[in-house]
Amino acid sequence: MSKALRIFLAAAMVLAAVSCERRPLVSPSEAVKIAIKVDVKTVTNVNANVRSSIHLYGTNTSLWADKLDQLDPDMMRVLIYDPSTDKLLSQSFISSNELDSEGNKVFKGNLGISHGDYNFLVYNFDTPTTQVSYENNEMDILAFTDEVSPAQKSRLLNYHTKGDGQVENYFEDLKIHYEPEHLLVANEKNVRISPHDTLIVVETEASTVIDTYYLQIRVNGMQYASEATAVITGLSPSNKIGLNERTIDPTAAVVFSMQKGYDDTIADTNKDVLCAVFNTFGKINAVSSDLHVTFNVIDTAGNLLQYDVNMDKVFNSELAIKYHWLIIEESVINIPDPGTNPNPDAGGGFQPRVDDWEEEQGEIAI
Repeated sequence: MSKALRIFLAAAMVLAAVSCERRPLVSPSEAVKIAIKVDVKTVTNVNANVRSSIHLYGTNTSLWADKLDQLDPDMMRVLIYDPSTDKLLSQSFISSNELDSEGNKVFKGNLGISHGDYNFLVYNFDTPTTQVSYENNEMDILAFTDEVSPAQKSRLLNYHTKGDGQVENYFEDLKIHYEPEHLLVANEKNVRISPHDTLIVVETEASTVIDTYYLQIRVNGMQYASEATAVITGLSPSNKIGLNERTIDPTAAVVFSMQKGYDDTIADTNKDVLCAVFNTFGKINAVSSDLHVTFNVIDTAGNLLQYDVNMDKVFNSELAIKYHWLIIEESVINIPDPGTNPNPDAGGGFQPRVDDWEEEQGEIAI
């Protein structure tokens, strides 16, 4: 699940009879040129191990397309730290780029830095949802996404009104975050810049701090589904990218849209599934981290149907561990025919668990 980001801080050394004591960052006349080569290798379930049996209704777009775009950055941020204090000394934003002979992007720019020993932290600076804070200290720098506001929860999760007209919030006490975008991070320690170097060469590898999963659940009555979202709980909310350590307390949830599709591997006439490819800062490796997914389905009459599935067993399956495929096989979402109008007795929706429904097999007309 790693991708490689190769970093080259480019090349030539001029001999000079100058001592090697540490000097502060100085004028642009002593700037060191930098070249950053982005060479994306294998990222589990993004550009490798893609589930090719999945097809979406009404479009030829791949579920994985936008995640693949996230591995093609437009800007890099270079942070330079003092190894003795972990404090930020300088930074540079580099967007000028060209393709090398192998088709990899090479970003080029200048660093206002003198000779000495430094730690370099580099990441792509073009992720609207994934944010970075606490940059002034290498041990504290944190990647995270914002928590969804109550108003945004209502819009994304389609809360329904109760009989008294009040809004019923099934996720009131749950910290739901926006889905993160891939962040490519490289961290190189104790880089030596000698006196009057105009170019130095440092090579390192970096991994994304984001995990990508494919989620699938079978559906009966797909023709009655209008739209759907999913909320998965028990996940890490952020990553300390200077250390590449996931935070675990408190746990968080992410929300994302589900798509209507079908899976050719299903040995049944009805191959319909709700599916999604989503990003997260990662599953928390604990005995129990309250891994649940809640599917919020809006039927064609506007009713909200909610289905909850425990995900501990699914996350521990061979397909999840090897390919990051979360295939829910023991539960099926059954969407009843709502008729032409909303059911007045449903209060705008209801909240059965998947296990409360009988599984029906048969051909569904789409």
